[in-house]
Amino acid sequence: LIALIASAPTRVHAGPAPAPRPPVFITTAGQSSDMAPVKQAIDALGLKSSAAPTAICCDIKSSGTVIIVFRADEDRMKAAWLTARTEQRRIEDILGKMRACGLAIIGVYLGGQHELDPVTRRLLDAGMKGVHYFIAARGASTDDYFNAAAQRHGFELILMDGPSQLQSAIAGLFATE
Repeated sequence: LIALIASAPTRVHAGPAPAPRPPVFITTAGQSSDMAPVKQAIDALGLKSSAAPTAICCDIKSSGTVIIVFRADEDRMKAAWLTARTEQRRIEDILGKMRACGLAIIGVYLGGQHELDPVTRRLLDAGMKGVHYFIAARGASTDDYFNAAAQRHGFELILMDGPSQLQSAIAGLFATE
């Protein structure tokens, strides 16, 4: 019995994940321009939203759902005076406080076919622990990574063939309200 308990997978999330609901707040983990297509998809669905790439918790509190778009753009991070460590701490702070407030948290990665760069991977590794849902573009080098993270952390993973499927992936999450 003890061996069975010790080898059982650990679920990070107790109870059901909160259902995504508007208003939606969109931010980035890594300051990439990938936030723009996510904002466009949310707007096309007619969901009330706001966005800020360097948001902090007080910017987000009145939202029903937080979407964090993961991909590092080191030039944009430098322009915003952010290091990989400060960006990681900002995202961990958002995840912890917004989960405590009961907000649904959706992660998005539009990166696709190329390898994860070290900064993006660091941000994803930190962020996967706190999301309820994750939408990721399929990629030969990333599918196994996202599947393993979903198993380890207990979030719902939605793999899409490309960014053109982003709007329908988001719509599917909000249709369950």
